[in-house]
Amino acid sequence: MTTVHGGLNDAELRAHGLARADVLDFSSNVNPLGASPLVCKAAAEADLSAYPDRDCLQLRETLAARLGIGVDHLLIGNGSTELIHLLARACLAPRDDCLIFTPTFGEYDEAVRLCGANVKTRPALEATGLSWSIPQAVREIETTRPALVFLCNPNNPTGAYLDRDAILRLSDALDPSGLLAVDTSYVPFADHAWNPTPLLGLGNIALLRSMTKDHGLAGVRLGYLAAQPPLIEKTRRLQPAWSVNAVAQALGVAALADDTHVAAARSVIRESKTYLYNQLAAIDLPTVPSATNFMLVRVGDASRVRQALLRRGIAVRDCTSFGLPAYIRIATRRLDECASLVAALRDLPLHD
Repeated sequence: MTTVHGGLNDAELRAHGLARADVLDFSSNVNPLGASPLVCKAAAEADLSAYPDRDCLQLRETLAARLGIGVDHLLIGNGSTELIHLLARACLAPRDDCLIFTPTFGEYDEAVRLCGANVKTRPALEATGLSWSIPQAVREIETTRPALVFLCNPNNPTGAYLDRDAILRLSDALDPSGLLAVDTSYVPFADHAWNPTPLLGLGNIALLRSMTKDHGLAGVRLGYLAAQPPLIEKTRRLQPAWSVNAVAQALGVAALADDTHVAAARSVIRESKTYLYNQLAAIDLPTVPSATNFMLVRVGDASRVRQALLRRGIAVRDCTSFGLPAYIRIATRRLDECASLVAALRDLPLHD
């Protein structure tokens, strides 16, 4: 099984006679302002001739100080995807059960299946606004006793965002040996965000985080896992040497020094989200309320709409692979770019 992701595909673009520079990419949920100037400066100054620090010590120290946890609570990875796969290998044996809150990022499922473990799902239903029933999820965890639970919060692609109480209820329902892995990659863009780091003290929660979303580093591949030291060490032993290159490490440190850049992106996202909600409603395209920097839009035939938009130089995410063939997912970009998307959608012959 090949996991489907957002982002531009060069072969597909060539088939349409397009280059990357020709396309407005709403399919990737990244900082609409791109990378910080501090990050670009660090990239130019990185020493390409030296081996990277295998332990990513400077970046871990910078993160530890920022998060208020020990350096031994952190593992840096080649994007959160690498860490998802390493964590699954560290926690799952063949035929173990893993519960995944769906629809969601496809790499959780892929990582579990590669371990030979069983995938159980807790689906969100369209009838309930693509949200989960926490009481039902608690009962399922208590009944199946999964060794691992994957939850993306805020969730990709729905934008659903569970509060602290809901996470605590899921944690309490776990078997003593179970682990709740919460992917917090979209927290920096969340409305009314809350800090999940103190939950690490419970011992049965691990936090995953991509640094490519909020810092606009999708081409670099950088993320981290925060957890109790025994799990960090167990996961670290599975990681290949020099997994995180020197440029990525330098850019991570630089990105963490520029909170202003992320704050500016949040301002752009707030303005663009309001615009998109209003404009899409005006052309009778229903949206799913989202707590973060992307939204689902019901367009009828997502694959057809995606192709029609791509021919106009606009990329959106077809959510068929999430089990939502009537929806596209659009990231929030600058206001003028969002206006171009709305104009293109207005010109399409849409029907449900």
